[in-house]
Amino acid sequence: MADRAAGVSGAPEPEQPSPSRRPPRRPPPPRAVAVVVVIVLVIIGVVQNSQKVTVRFLAFSGHVGLIWVIIASLLIAGALGYIAGRRGRRSRQAGRRRGRRRASEE
Repeated sequence: MADRAAGVSGAPEPEQPSPSRRPPRRPPPPRAVAVVVVIVLVIIGVVQNSQKVTVRFLAFSGHVGLIWVIIASLLIAGALGYIAGRRGRRSRQAGRRRGRRRASEE
């Protein structure tokens, strides 16, 4: 009975993972690495392009920071790319639906 009180029993104790036997860390996913790289590049671009430039568009003209011109261009290009991607995806989905209908008719 003294053995039980001291924590010694006939049953084996469950193994506890030792701090030195941790599972290996997985590397970060490629998408996360790409996001970090893009953020670093944008920060570098902001620092290097802080001078003022004259922007002329149609009948408008003004002085703005070059970085704002770059950011506006990136946003416009991203929006156009997103819209173009959605239109392409819709036409591919419509083509698949037409193909399924033809296959079911045969």
